[in-house]
Amino acid sequence: MTRRRRVDWPIILGPKAPIPKVMDRSARGELASLLAAFDEIHGLDDPDLIIRRAVELCCERIGLVRAGIFVLDRARNLMLGTWGMDLNGVVVDEHQIMYDVSDTDREAFRRSDEEGAHFTVFENCPIVEHRMGKTGIAGQGWVACTPIRSTRAPIGMLFNDAGISDGPVDEDKQAHAAILCSLIGTILDPVHGSLGRGSAPPGESRNRRLAAATVGMLAKDPALGGKEISDALDISLSRLARVFKSEMGMSLVEYRNRLRLDRFSVLLDRGRTNLLGAALAAGFGSYAQFHRVFRALRRVTPREYLRRQA
Repeated sequence: MTRRRRVDWPIILGPKAPIPKVMDRSARGELASLLAAFDEIHGLDDPDLIIRRAVELCCERIGLVRAGIFVLDRARNLMLGTWGMDLNGVVVDEHQIMYDVSDTDREAFRRSDEEGAHFTVFENCPIVEHRMGKTGIAGQGWVACTPIRSTRAPIGMLFNDAGISDGPVDEDKQAHAAILCSLIGTILDPVHGSLGRGSAPPGESRNRRLAAATVGMLAKDPALGGKEISDALDISLSRLARVFKSEMGMSLVEYRNRLRLDRFSVLLDRGRTNLLGAALAAGFGSYAQFHRVFRALRRVTPREYLRRQA
């Protein structure tokens, strides 16, 4: 055990010791905002609240135009939505969104891991908006990808862009965002399992593989039915339905319907105006099926929706 030696400053400095005075050198501007953001996040306990507040602070304190955070699910090779912003800068719930890890995601994680790059900016990217159950493309531009890492593994990714403002990349703001992501990674590290579900008990590994395989098959062909998928995976349809709902948090039918609607919306955004053609191309078996699903999930008919969009 180390023995400590007491220092008696009044005796050492003597009666003529200088009197310290405060120098006005407190943190100002962006740095002060960033430090204040740290304090706010440290005061939160719930991981989901931490992520939502981090997204808000990226704009409020750092000055990013638009931001969103996706969590990495390594077991299923998926990026899971949490909170993001629409094109008006309003925070929206994106927990229903997920997609396969993309080449740009992998490159951003690789550069962070191997080259120490705190963020990676990609040009000529789609400017994506998830809003009111719809995923749409608003244009093209740059997108900055900032990995959120713990000391053990990647946790997720902060995405930010200029929205439709066409503004340039601000290196200083991106650097501050990277510092914020480092803090988020440190805070979320103890709860990584509940966020990204990256470490699964051995008994669940096959179930996750089945769910991931199902997602992959539907991504390639959203017209596939449950029986076709279960036959391809060599399991019963009832077991596939149970496993999928347990792993994905929604039924296979609901997931497939939402996927088809997302594809339908993308086809409309690309200029396709024939409802029947777009519905069939998105994977629906008939217009009647498409109309029923659309009205159930969007709460309006397809034609009413088109009129509102126009």
